[in-house]
Amino acid sequence: VLSQGHGKRLVLSLFASSPTWLPASTAGRRNVPASSVRTGGAALSAELTAKQAWLARTQPSWGPPSQLSGSVEPTVAAAPPVDEAAAKQAWLARTQPDEPAWRGQSSPAESAARLAFVHAPLSYFALDKLASKGTRRAGGSLVDVGEPEDWSRPIAKDAWSGARAGSWACSEGGWDSPKLRPTTETFLVLEGWGCVTDVDGTQHSFGPNDVVVLPRHWSGRWDVARFLHKVWVVHDHPDVPAGADGVVRAVVAPAWPHFGAPLHEGTIYDGGHTRVGVAPLAPGSVAVSAAEAGFWSSATAKFLWILDGVLFLTNADGSSRRCVAGDTAVLPAGWTGLVDTVQPARVVWVDVD
Repeated sequence: VLSQGHGKRLVLSLFASSPTWLPASTAGRRNVPASSVRTGGAALSAELTAKQAWLARTQPSWGPPSQLSGSVEPTVAAAPPVDEAAAKQAWLARTQPDEPAWRGQSSPAESAARLAFVHAPLSYFALDKLASKGTRRAGGSLVDVGEPEDWSRPIAKDAWSGARAGSWACSEGGWDSPKLRPTTETFLVLEGWGCVTDVDGTQHSFGPNDVVVLPRHWSGRWDVARFLHKVWVVHDHPDVPAGADGVVRAVVAPAWPHFGAPLHEGTIYDGGHTRVGVAPLAPGSVAVSAAEAGFWSSATAKFLWILDGVLFLTNADGSSRRCVAGDTAVLPAGWTGLVDTVQPARVVWVDVD
């Protein structure tokens, strides 16, 4: 806020731009569903064209007539009997159900056995769907500011390569966290503001679109300045060396351009067993195989948070899912299939092994 004299003030936006899924300001907000994704007409047209090209490649065994004009009744050519199970999966892929997609499995463990991806839309982590955990003070936290209460919802309690994913929210307050973390946590801030402080007093403030990494054996302090909502990945892994001064430090990096802050692309954190970064995805198709190297290597489990754009993930069995801004996707180690980016996308990725 800049003073202009005569009692007037000029307010500058903290963001030059925001991804389409970013919720609006939520001071004092409680249990409000996350905002929906909005896409312009031109973008929808481009996506439709790309989707039609993608469908042409996959050659579905069924589908709607390609053209409808006026009041003429559509005609459908004779076709082989439809595989009802396959048709149901295709319908589910189009309708984007508000549940994580186990691709017909009952749990991530069974899903991993078939090496199928897992997908959850942003609405799965809406605030009104998170379970209350009560106050942090009642849970044993060393609270000294306010009376923070938190809520959470995992994608599942099972783990991929020792990692789990989910969402967490917390009201305003602060507490010391002297106990060494047993895991590495990576989270993307959906809304709210806060700060984590290393044991040596170094402060790391964060807000919407920031990626935060709290490495294994980190300790220090938490302060939530404005109601906080995040999605997270927690990875249990062997020890990694601390810094030269013996302090395990938090890492904070913007995944979207902030006002006056540089745009991060590439690796944000590399702890050996856990690697975190931000990557742009250009339109095109990638066939992920066991021999694939580079970004889409199947040697490690990969967690994705979609910031912008549209892409399709297709399992080896042909089951597919459309992923848009705000979605979470998990590719188990050893996963093979197709990644079709139909609109330029930007993702936060977490690789674990």
